[in-house]
Amino acid sequence: MDDRGSFRRFCGFSGSEPTPERTAFVRFRKALVAHGLDKTLFDEITGQLKAKAIQVKAGTLGRCDDHRLGQ
Repeated sequence: MDDRGSFRRFCGFSGSEPTPERTAFVRFRKALVAHGLDKTLFDEITGQLKAKAIQVKAGTLGRCDDHRLGQ
């Protein structure tokens, strides 16, 4: 995460704050899967992103304007 400014901003870290090391995310993901919570978490995140008109495509984040959604 230290080398990707977009990831830092998305997770709420400033440029000077330390971030969790890479394996922390892998361990978290494995724990979610082991407890059957991965789908629940990502369904909730997807719902919140849709509610704010944010689309996730091929590893990118972007806010959609109403005119692009056909509204």
